[in-house]
Amino acid sequence: MSNELHVTSLVVQVKPEFMSRVRQTIMKMNNAELSVNDEVKLVVVLESMTQKGLMADIEAINKIEGVLSAAMVYHQSEVLEEVEQ
Repeated sequence: MSNELHVTSLVVQVKPEFMSRVRQTIMKMNNAELSVNDEVKLVVVLESMTQKGLMADIEAINKIEGVLSAAMVYHQSEVLEEVEQ
């Protein structure tokens, strides 16, 4: 049996007055990591075992108050083989 691993990065545009709150919200997400940030942009790396899970995380980021846009700039999908026991 095999599993997939999806990794994507997003550029997230944020209203400056909401940056702290948006950063904190994203850092609380299980599958998200902040890579780069400044006053109005964040680079977020997401990982998920399913494409559906990845899309749900992107949708959740888009719904955070103060987020203007979340644009996917990279996506990679790998098939991971399970180790036999």
